[in-house]
Amino acid sequence: MFFGEYRHQIDEKGRIRIPPKLKDMLGDHPFITCGANNCLIVLPKADADRIFDERFRSLDVLDPDSSKSVRIMASRGFIAEEDKAGRILLPQNLIRHAKIGKNVVTIGAYNRVEIWSEENWNAYSDIDSDAFDECLRTVPPAREDKQNA
Repeated sequence: MFFGEYRHQIDEKGRIRIPPKLKDMLGDHPFITCGANNCLIVLPKADADRIFDERFRSLDVLDPDSSKSVRIMASRGFIAEEDKAGRILLPQNLIRHAKIGKNVVTIGAYNRVEIWSEENWNAYSDIDSDAFDECLRTVPPAREDKQNA
């Protein structure tokens, strides 16, 4: 499980370091692509393969409306490779998507890592306790294990 909030910076060439606690769980060569709310999604390669297969396998390749999300996510996605200093070069299209300036926030979000501009993350996550309680109401209840029922 990915968790935590890490604040750091992107360098002038668009390179970042994934925090070590998250990097260890992501493994070598994670998959990075655009996500909702102007963030970037970072997944272990095997998870990305599984998620794309589960979510997009049944799309009608001839239906232009159903293909947009897979086109955007796949065309902007890339397999990350670290340089000798342990940095990952983010493509400019992903930096623009996430509206990343100098300061970056990397978060663990249960089954994925997300990369946010500091400004966007601060605005998104700055909620009071009532708003947080409302968010919790949208979480579906745990499913009972059918084998134990």
